[in-house]
Amino acid sequence: MSDSIRIKLPPERISSLKELQSLTKTQFKDISLLHLAFVHRSFANEDSDRYLSDNERLEFLGDSVLGILAAEFLYRSLPKGKEGKLAKLKSKMVSAPAIAKLARSYRFPEFLLLGKGEREKGESNLNLQADCFEAFLGALYLDQGLQSCRTFLIPHFQTMEKAVEDAEETKDYKTILQEFCQKKWKKLPEYSVMKEEGPDHDKEFQVSVVCENHFQSSGEGKNKRRAEQMAAKAALRFLKIL
Repeated sequence: MSDSIRIKLPPERISSLKELQSLTKTQFKDISLLHLAFVHRSFANEDSDRYLSDNERLEFLGDSVLGILAAEFLYRSLPKGKEGKLAKLKSKMVSAPAIAKLARSYRFPEFLLLGKGEREKGESNLNLQADCFEAFLGALYLDQGLQSCRTFLIPHFQTMEKAVEDAEETKDYKTILQEFCQKKWKKLPEYSVMKEEGPDHDKEFQVSVVCENHFQSSGEGKNKRRAEQMAAKAALRFLKIL
């Protein structure tokens, strides 16, 4: 059963949806699917004679589309990434704040039809924005298939992955660990390279960190500094500081 709304859209709404397609660089074959993606339940309830459905089913579908494509992107872009790291990156990339930011970049809140009560709460609600983005993905999937969704999302995934990695880089786990070891044991942690493999342009380092016999942890990275930071992070987790 199709989720298309079988109503005649007013000219101003069609014009609005054309602008939305221009912003997203998409061209829907069934514009009513795109319209439905921006019909909130509160709006449909206020005009139930005309609107027999809302965007919640599309949101449900889009959530799955987003999840599988984010997982696929990380699997392919980080061939040496461990399952735990991939899961954490994926969680951040598909989080409500991250997805709501994407929705705002395309001005989605301006096209979302809300009931009076929701409008009074404001269009700035992060969950509303994230839900709308997922509904849009669900509509795009039904209209054009998974490859179109993949093409639409990959540039955003690349930007988001870099932002998450950059944020991780700014955390100085080595300093935190050093201060903890000095305070607790009056000793400094010691780092050593356990493994170095790969060609010069794509090396992978594995570094171990110890503080006498109190702990031993390891970490991996594209350079020695990054691997030391990851080893320190692992130690902090072992010590239950993180």
